[in-house]
Amino acid sequence: MIDNEPLAITSSLEPDRARIFVRGELDLATAPELRREIENLLSDGHRRPLVIIDMGDVTFCDSSGLQALLLLAEHSHRVGINFRLSNLTANVQRVFELTGTTRLLSIDVSRRS
Repeated sequence: MIDNEPLAITSSLEPDRARIFVRGELDLATAPELRREIENLLSDGHRRPLVIIDMGDVTFCDSSGLQALLLLAEHSHRVGINFRLSNLTANVQRVFELTGTTRLLSIDVSRRS
């Protein structure tokens, strides 16, 4: 049996943006952790006008991961924060395309193989 790759989340805060780097699998087990981490960054004490989620090291994303990203994007929109995804790998981009999620999220066009 293969163990799931644990999720690792790091952030870089600049005056005008928060960049969140996500590594590992974004799935049923790890999506709540991502939501907690990013919701903390959306709180008043850490709020930046732009939040960029760098997905370049995400190896897998299931429907729970998609739902977490959609909920975070919706929450960001409600509080006036620009929420973007960047560096999607080809396999994660494909999942987003198959589910129609690309129409619902702001995704930077550059992606990794």
